[in-house]
Amino acid sequence: MALESQGIPTVTLISCSFCTLAQAVSRQLDYPGLPIHLLPHPLGHRDLGVVKKRGRDAAPEVVRMLTTPNDMLAAEFTGKKFPLPEHAVAR
Repeated sequence: MALESQGIPTVTLISCSFCTLAQAVSRQLDYPGLPIHLLPHPLGHRDLGVVKKRGRDAAPEVVRMLTTPNDMLAAEFTGKKFPLPEHAVAR
C-alpha cells in the first residue's frame, strides 16, 4: 500500500487463508480497493514445478491488474467477496 500511495501499481498475491485479513487491514489503512489475486493454499510447495506453474497461471491476471487504472481497480475490488478458506468457522 505504501507503493500504491506513491503511484506505483501493485498487486497483492495471497492465498485464500489470508485474504480476509488482507482486506481488513487494507480497509483500516483506508485502501479498501486493494487489488488481490488469490493463489492456491499453501503457497509453498516442495515441487518447484508446481510453484512455477502457479506463477505462470497467475501472470496474465497480475499483468491485467498492474496495467488497469487505479480507479477501475478500486471499483472492482472495493467490497469484493472472496471465498473463505476451507478451515474457516462461521460466526
